[in-house]
Amino acid sequence: MENMERPLTILCTPLPSGSSKELEGWRCALEAALEPWLDDRQLAHVRRFGRSPNGQTEAREMRQDVLRAALSRLLARAQLVTHAAQQARAISSSIAGPLPQLGMDTQGRPLFTGWHAAFSHSGEAAFCALCPAPADAAVAPHALDAESLLSSPPALNAFAPAELPWHETGLSQQGINREALRRWTIKEALLKASGLGLGMNPARIPTGRFGQRAGIWHGPMGIFYWRSLPYPGHWLCMAQQMNAGTDFQPEFLRALVLRQTPATLLRALSALRPRV
Repeated sequence: MENMERPLTILCTPLPSGSSKELEGWRCALEAALEPWLDDRQLAHVRRFGRSPNGQTEAREMRQDVLRAALSRLLARAQLVTHAAQQARAISSSIAGPLPQLGMDTQGRPLFTGWHAAFSHSGEAAFCALCPAPADAAVAPHALDAESLLSSPPALNAFAPAELPWHETGLSQQGINREALRRWTIKEALLKASGLGLGMNPARIPTGRFGQRAGIWHGPMGIFYWRSLPYPGHWLCMAQQMNAGTDFQPEFLRALVLRQTPATLLRALSALRPRV
């Protein structure tokens, strides 16, 4: 797999639209097709989404949001499994044995033999960033964050004062919101890459100059590189730890972003040979 033209691929699948009944149909179909490829922890995780607690009935808008959150998690995992299978077939005309199951580490990150992968969910689309992980190569895992430009920007207390000189740029309110979302993806990606999650105040994570697209963060867990990637309707940010004493060449410097429709992804997933 190390012979792939590009070392990192970002897959994007927009969430399907429709009524709650139609979204429930998508959820059932994706979960059934994906179930053979998920270990117990992953299966329990995806099943926490899309189901009403204690049989309660939500308002229509809330039910739509719950189902869309479930679909996003299912689509991201389907992206990883189907892409890995496609790459295996590109190397060999037939996959030798079934694919491994997708697992989860202690921090909730995906574990899939032969690959580094990261998921993100924008509310409008599911994203999976993945690259080959040869067994003899110590490559630091990467992290991904995606934000839809339709999302509301985070509260001002998520930023340091030096990150908020936007009134001096002459930006429109829309431009200000987009810059805030871009900076937020940087913070989220770095928090994910460092394993800190919400255990650190995001205002303490610098995001560089106005419009800066790449940078380095010296954080409490090490040194991390980040890069912002524009994508239609979204801001994306990739982050990865820099290992001391090694030549650091982030895989995402040559990242390729591919879009798949939900229907295409479901067909590809359904066509995979079940585990035995």
